Amino acid sequence: MGRNDWDEDVPTVESNLGLYFHEKEGKLAEFEQIEGPDAPRTIPLDLVHMVVGRAPNAAIRIDSIEVSRQHMALRRVDNEYRCEDLESRNGIYLNGIKIHSAVLREGDTIQLGNVVFVYHEGN
Repeated sequence: MGRNDWDEDVPTVESNLGLYFHEKEGKLAEFEQIEGPDAPRTIPLDLVHMVVGRAPNAAIRIDSIEVSRQHMALRRVDNEYRCEDLESRNGIYLNGIKIHSAVLREGDTIQLGNVVFVYHEGN
């Protein structure tokens, strides 16, 4: 069988909240929220797939009218996180540039409406 986008090198465990992955060593990647409602806060990225938005069931919930209910998806592939716009009203800005999707790197800033995160890679 061939490898597909859902194959992982890191084992996962299913729970009632979604698929979690287990880091072999080191700490998890995280978002540091520096602007917007609930800032400052640190959000560990401990799921393989997450939705960021205003919806009550979003993995990373943001209480802002400038953020769509399902604004952005985060997906872990290998040792990287990819963000993708979910056809949000205000879009995603990565380091000040409007994007549809991108792989995140240490220190990247992600802006969703009036909310700004700084991405920190796990080690």
